[in-house]
Amino acid sequence: MLELLRPSQVCPAVWEVEPAPLAAAGIKGLILDLDNTLVNWNSQQVRPQVAAWLEQARQAGLALCISSNAHSPRRVRRMAERLGVLCITGAGKPRASAFLRPAALMGTSPQSTAVIGDQLFTDILGGNRVGMYTVLVRPLGVWEFPGTMIVRLAERLLLALLIRTRTKE
Repeated sequence: MLELLRPSQVCPAVWEVEPAPLAAAGIKGLILDLDNTLVNWNSQQVRPQVAAWLEQARQAGLALCISSNAHSPRRVRRMAERLGVLCITGAGKPRASAFLRPAALMGTSPQSTAVIGDQLFTDILGGNRVGMYTVLVRPLGVWEFPGTMIVRLAERLLLALLIRTRTKE
């Protein structure tokens, strides 16, 4: 079970993930979390680094799709349109469909798709369950959905355990 929560890669922020090596490794599509991954929670402000990174990903030939559990589907669709990416609203991560639907929209297989998100129990668990490459990034901001704030404590403890078990291997 612990392996399902271990990300394939950890980066400080989405813009630190290098698209070209992912594409060279056979990744054809990226499933992206929205809140606290691409933008601060419940925000519509896109940081210049995120906009530049999305362009790098496109130039590397990667398809892009947001998969979001956010409670406002209209906001998610507006943000996806603004960013020029596909989207799935009310995704229900970590359910398999929250990852398989975006992959189907992009025309990619699980093996050629990477998931980038800020939460172990939704983004990483779900992506790993369907056999995708997973990238954990730090949350962009401190504000988030109240339920997520509670889960963060368990995430911190689990991350410490994952790091300890990785160093023992």
